[in-house]
Amino acid sequence: MSKVLVIVNPASGHYEAETVGAAIEKAASADGRRLEFREVAAGESVADLVRRALADGFDMFVAVGGDGTVSGVVEGLDGSPAPVAVVPAGTGNLLARGLDLPLDPIAAARLMSGDHAVRTIDAMRVEGRVFILNVGVGISSATVRDTSNADKRRFGRAAYVGTGLREAVGFRPCRFTVTVDGRVTRLRATEVTVANCDFIGDIPWPWAPEILPDDGKLDVCLVLVPTAGESIRSGLRVMRHHRKPLPNVRWLRARRSVKIDATRTLPVQADGDLIGETPVELTVLPGAVRVIVPRG
Repeated sequence: MSKVLVIVNPASGHYEAETVGAAIEKAASADGRRLEFREVAAGESVADLVRRALADGFDMFVAVGGDGTVSGVVEGLDGSPAPVAVVPAGTGNLLARGLDLPLDPIAAARLMSGDHAVRTIDAMRVEGRVFILNVGVGISSATVRDTSNADKRRFGRAAYVGTGLREAVGFRPCRFTVTVDGRVTRLRATEVTVANCDFIGDIPWPWAPEILPDDGKLDVCLVLVPTAGESIRSGLRVMRHHRKPLPNVRWLRARRSVKIDATRTLPVQADGDLIGETPVELTVLPGAVRVIVPRG
C-alpha cells in the first residue's frame, strides 16, 4: 500500500486548512493510500523531513505551501522517483503556474485522484541546496531583500511589484562576470537571472525565449543597462504581457553550470528567498523530480 506524506507549511496560510486537508484525505482514500500529515515547525528543514520519510517507506509526497516548500521537498528527494503533488498555498506559486496546475488548493488536492499525468522536471543545485524556479542577482534579489513579510501578508504578490518598481528606479548597475558551461561573459548590467520556469510573478517571462522546465537546460537572462526609452518600453511590455525581445536583454543557455560574480557584493535570491551573496555557482539537475500535473 502506498504511503503518502502531506507536508504542510503553516506559515503560508493562503488556504483553508480543514477544507484542504479533507480534500487531500478524500483523494488519497479513493486510491487506497495511507496518509500522514506533518506540519513544518519554525526553523525545521523540509528536506530533512523528506529524507526521514523516505527511510520510513513513504513513496509519495504532497507539498502544501509555496514554492520554497516545494523546493525543500525536491531537495530531500535527491533523485528519488517518488512523485510530488503540489497544493499551492504560497504568495507566488510560480511552479504551479508554470505547470498549469490548479491554483485553487482544493482543486489541486483533488488532482491526485483525478485525471492526471506525471511530468519529470529539472532543477538546480546552489550552494548545496536544490531549487526549481530561478536564481537571481540584481534588481530581483534586492526586491526580495526589501519586501517585508508584513507587506507580503497584506498585499500578496502586489508587494513585490511595488518594491520591484522602486528597485528598478534606484538600482545602481554593476559589472558582472557570468560563466556559462565554462564560457565567460563580462557585462555591465542590472540583473542576471537563471530561469527554469516560464513565469515571473503572475505573468509569463517578458522578452523570453521558450523556457521549459523539462528540457535539461537552464535559461540565463542578462539585463544590460537600459536607456531611459528602453526602460519605459520594457515596463509597457511587461504590463501588456508582450514577448518581443528587447535590445538590452540577452539570453544564454546552460546545460551544465552557471557562475555569477560582480564587482561589488550583491544579495542572491533563489525561488523567492535570500540564500546568500555573490559569487554564486549552480549546477543543472536534469530530470530532478516527478510532479503530478493535469493530463494534456
